[in-house]
Amino acid sequence: MNTATTPSTELPRVSQEALDALDARVTAVQLPRIVPAAAQAPGHDQSRQRSLLERWRGGFDWREVEDRIAGLGYVETRSDDGRRIAAIRARAEAPTGAPILLIHGWPDSPLRFIDLIPLLTAAGHDVVAPAIAGFWLSDEPEGEMSRDIPAADFHALMQALGYERYAVHAGDWGSAVAQTIAQQHPEGIIALHLTDVPFDLAYTIDKATAGPAEAAYLESIEKFGDEALYLTANTMQPNMVATVLADTPFGLATWLGSLYDAWSESRIADDHVIANAALMHLTSTVRSAMRLYSEPAMSWEAGDDAGWADADWGDAEAGGEGSWEQAADVAGPGDAEAADWGDAAGWAPAAVTVPTAFALFPTDLATAPRELAERFFAVERFTIMPRGGHFAALEEPGLVAEDLLQFLAGLGHSEP
Repeated sequence: MNTATTPSTELPRVSQEALDALDARVTAVQLPRIVPAAAQAPGHDQSRQRSLLERWRGGFDWREVEDRIAGLGYVETRSDDGRRIAAIRARAEAPTGAPILLIHGWPDSPLRFIDLIPLLTAAGHDVVAPAIAGFWLSDEPEGEMSRDIPAADFHALMQALGYERYAVHAGDWGSAVAQTIAQQHPEGIIALHLTDVPFDLAYTIDKATAGPAEAAYLESIEKFGDEALYLTANTMQPNMVATVLADTPFGLATWLGSLYDAWSESRIADDHVIANAALMHLTSTVRSAMRLYSEPAMSWEAGDDAGWADADWGDAEAGGEGSWEQAADVAGPGDAEAADWGDAAGWAPAAVTVPTAFALFPTDLATAPRELAERFFAVERFTIMPRGGHFAALEEPGLVAEDLLQFLAGLGHSEP
């Protein structure tokens, strides 16, 4: 996919009328009454909810979020099918290193990198952090959604911005998108730096061939999927759940906050949680952001024959070299409900030949062993970080920047 228009750099601003309506909704929020006996139920207590509500009513300002994005830099262009591709684009004052593409996941947006970007530009790197189709201001496709779409969008965007070769940092769904870019355009990718091994790769491994560390990881992924309520929501009831969350902005914030808390070692600031909830609400992207989960699940529910075993892992015509649009998209990150090892064992995507580093954070959903990563990637650096969780760029931006920059410096693409 090629970008078809000259990039624009004017950030679209939310109307004051929309912000006033949102503020009115938050002002009118009524938290449920929970007696002590009921408070013992599974799940989070109301302390985070009360903190979010107090902050949203008494200090959070969406205009400050917009101003910060504008201060870093904004760019948008159009795909050849007319969809808008929106991104934060921040330039180094004196670029000395490789440009870096940052790719987010769910339930977040390019705002995941709002604290990381200045650290990278200060080190001499131009940075581009686009929104996956259906997130923020990037239009969702009218047809089917898969990781191949943002992979093509982002590579075309980087080319349109003049970056013929670039490094990629990513996490969550972003890791899967980064993998796809590296499979399809290895000549353009200097290096991959990922905060997780794409979780769906677990379902391509024959358990009989797994070593002890791999077997323990596969068990942890399966257990996580069995207990993850958000996977059921996003894959099995996305339309109903999205209708409720889209109409309830504060409820959306508490839902996102519960996930941020569950997957992080230290508490991510209320402003980050509120900003991502406000972004989803104001851009009407609650449902579209679930599509990487829900459409593969639909294929399995419908008994689609184009599943794991029948997919063409290297069909360049269908989706580029090493494509697995019909196969590996079946299971999203951590999605143990949508896939079965018996259907997947023995099948694998094309190996990534680009130099790859993993910075794995101990409070993430699960920690893959190096030998599992080496099945799929050309691993040159593998680090278990000292602290942090799934949203590492928000929780520990300094650690992420340090590991990424050290990796690029070792490859000769960043100043040491």
